[in-house]
Amino acid sequence: MLITKKNKQLIRVALIINLLLLLLGITFLLFLGRDHSNRHETTHKIIAFTISDILCWTINILLLIFFSPVVGRRKNLRFISFYIPSFLVTFTVALIVAHSPALALFSAEAKLSSPIFAPLFFIASINTLSIVSIELILSKFDESNIKLEYATMKTENAELKMKSLEAQHEKLKSQLHPHFLFNSLNALNSLIRRDPELAENYLVKLSEFLRFSISHNEQNVVSLKEELKFSLYYLEMQKIRFNGALSYSVSIPVEPQTHTRLPVFSLQLILENAIKHNKFTYEQPLYITMQYIEPDWLLIENNVHEKLTGVPGSGRGLKNLSDRYMLLIQEDIKVSNDHDFFRVHLKLIRE
Repeated sequence: MLITKKNKQLIRVALIINLLLLLLGITFLLFLGRDHSNRHETTHKIIAFTISDILCWTINILLLIFFSPVVGRRKNLRFISFYIPSFLVTFTVALIVAHSPALALFSAEAKLSSPIFAPLFFIASINTLSIVSIELILSKFDESNIKLEYATMKTENAELKMKSLEAQHEKLKSQLHPHFLFNSLNALNSLIRRDPELAENYLVKLSEFLRFSISHNEQNVVSLKEELKFSLYYLEMQKIRFNGALSYSVSIPVEPQTHTRLPVFSLQLILENAIKHNKFTYEQPLYITMQYIEPDWLLIENNVHEKLTGVPGSGRGLKNLSDRYMLLIQEDIKVSNDHDFFRVHLKLIRE
């Protein structure tokens, strides 16, 4: 019969406990010394307790490994498959020893005053302690297994959720990129006729934007420096496209740029939302600021001029970003809108 991992753990703990009891008994005998008046009687009692304890543990473990699984298939009752057989076997062994020459190992007297009740009472107390100890060990093992399974399940769920979020992110990109490319090519076509030099500048930024998008497509996080570089390409293209109706400022020290990270495309997503959901003209421009806030937060803020027409935002992009943050660092993004300014705080991830 295959010994389970639980039973192997039980055997290891049983060996340790009984070895400690044996060492404790030997230490106690050494402590008494040879001249102690009751040494002979005490030695017999320690031997009786130690051998009885080892015997009870051995019988109980053998019952758990070989007998309980067989009975358990028919009747899933603990007292029938383990408790009753345990006491029956240990009582039988105790009575056999009490009426045999082996009694000399357990008692300094040749005969017991009560040859039936004395060994039964003695073995009952020791066997009860053995059973309680075994149940505690098994319950601890089950508890640790449950915690391990729960932790594994949480990890697997987190991985599945991350994959789901990544799939949603890919879907969003696949929906946005054709629209983005269509607008970009239209703007480029207009610029070629109006200002070829500006059109060339726009084309360079567009190619860099697309190159970054493709090269970082498989990553979950990138450095703030990389994400900022990518986002500035995007903003510069939009500045050219909207001809002065859009402006921005960046106030981020060098140190956090190189030593902190962000979920990929997170900053660009927020900038895109600001442009998508606001109306702006040369007289009423859209102004976007990006600044570093201690300790390790990035604030993106824009003035609000909501479009009067058009489809309202679904909030899917920010919800997706929020979920990605919770999975990565268990900390959410912060979003606020007082109808004058829209603000998003992103936690920077330290390397």
